[in-house]
Amino acid sequence: MKVIIAGGGTGGHLFPGIAIAEEFLKRDQNNNILFIGTERGLEKRILGDFGYNLSTIDVEGIKGKGLMKAVSASLKIPGSLVRSYRLIREYCPDIVIGVGGYSPVRQ
Repeated sequence: MKVIIAGGGTGGHLFPGIAIAEEFLKRDQNNNILFIGTERGLEKRILGDFGYNLSTIDVEGIKGKGLMKAVSASLKIPGSLVRSYRLIREYCPDIVIGVGGYSPVRQ
């Protein structure tokens, strides 16, 4: 089975995703897991140590950023949607699991 686990940012989102991945592999070592997150999240530093593949998309939070940063973040949405669509089309997962995400407010 091919599984995408999407989300991260903090350990509260990432580590439940890792636990889910480990359970899939415990049940069948032939299961294939792909994590999707961001370059800035904790997942970028952690997943390699666990032996999981990570594909990234360029997104960031909008709320509480101020007008200029909110506009800049909003302009990333179309590209991140295209990237997400391509990742799903190329990987052809049997299941996609969202574990939530966190984008810190920077002022």
